Amino acid sequence: MENVTLSSKQQARVEIISRVESGRLSKQEAAQLLGVSRRQVDNILRRFREEGVRSVVHGNTGRTPVHKTRPETVETILRLAGEGGPYHDLSVPHLRLYLAREHGISITRPTLDRLLRTHGVRLTRRRRRTIPRKRRQRSPAEGMLVLIDASPHAWLEDRGPRLTLIGAVDDATGKVLYLSFQLTENLHGYLRLLRSLLLEHGLPIALYHDRHTIFRSPKEATVEDQLDGRAPRSQFGLVLDLLGIESIAAHSPQAKGRIERLWGILQDRLVKELRLAGITTLEEANAFLTEFIRRHNAEFAIPPADPNPAWTQLERGMDLDYYLSERQTRVVRPDHTISWMGDCIQLLHLRGHAVRPGAKVTVHRTIDDTVLVYHGKTRLPYKTLDSGPAKAHAASKPQVVKQIPPRDRQKRRRQCAWLHSGVG
Repeated sequence: MENVTLSSKQQARVEIISRVESGRLSKQEAAQLLGVSRRQVDNILRRFREEGVRSVVHGNTGRTPVHKTRPETVETILRLAGEGGPYHDLSVPHLRLYLAREHGISITRPTLDRLLRTHGVRLTRRRRRTIPRKRRQRSPAEGMLVLIDASPHAWLEDRGPRLTLIGAVDDATGKVLYLSFQLTENLHGYLRLLRSLLLEHGLPIALYHDRHTIFRSPKEATVEDQLDGRAPRSQFGLVLDLLGIESIAAHSPQAKGRIERLWGILQDRLVKELRLAGITTLEEANAFLTEFIRRHNAEFAIPPADPNPAWTQLERGMDLDYYLSERQTRVVRPDHTISWMGDCIQLLHLRGHAVRPGAKVTVHRTIDDTVLVYHGKTRLPYKTLDSGPAKAHAASKPQVVKQIPPRDRQKRRRQCAWLHSGVG
């Protein structure tokens, strides 16, 4: 006789069927207990009479599932993701993408997660206690709000210098619009970001950023600022004002959580992909970003609620160097020169545009460190004068001490005596 092992649920099922066979339980009552229809009870009884106790055991019991992960596949995954493997610190979703792209292994995320935990390759993380915050709804259309920020991090680990990643994310879609590595977070890095946005997409309605001094001037308002009702502006703030882009400063990292979450993803995924690609320099890292952004947006970007984008296209022939630059104001001297960074700049004649002495001009230093001079929005020609020899001559000239004539010296003594005499 064949031995059949039954679970507690299957044993209860056999007991109900046996009671129906012996007449101690009606078929209607059995249907309610088994959770099936009256007609299904007849089928169960017929199978029970033909096969006996084995009829309550599912036909697939003891068989290997068709969709079970093959042992050789499991061995490959554990070798790649285990200790010492190239993917040992990849997250489960990131590991799943690499297995499919690089090794042709297609596996679902829950199965992969269960496999890694079963073999002790991944440990369950305890969730940190968080402060409840109100969720901000996404902007309806692409280009209405762009979040910008920078993340200093050991992006190349110990293979290269510590870098800062500057990025921009569209609020409506979560699409990464710009990423670039540089050595530090500075004004020119954000001007390059803005230039890329203007050329590839257009003018956004608003930029959302933190309270870094690049975006907000730390200076106190002058009397003129108070009379005009304006706050001190940083160089980047002046650029946004000229372009008509609204500047919004976040009060906390959580307020700009969409780009903060992007940094969390990139510090996990991008660091490891740069390592797997063997990248060691700033130039190689920036070249790698183009394909990485494309793959990232294909996986994470979502369609906007409003399909009509809010970008404003640039005017044809717009002088971007005038807007995207660091600027300082100078006053024209009587000899039509100005001083800038220790150099003497001679303004040249421009037909149809007169610049008189005493007029104010602005000196612009562009992203590529080119120096331009503007009067209003008109670019002026100039040349830099060689003031080095003149300065050296002035420094080498002997200092002359003015001598007081004897008559004036006697007159000064009489004046001092009269002042100290107390005569009123």
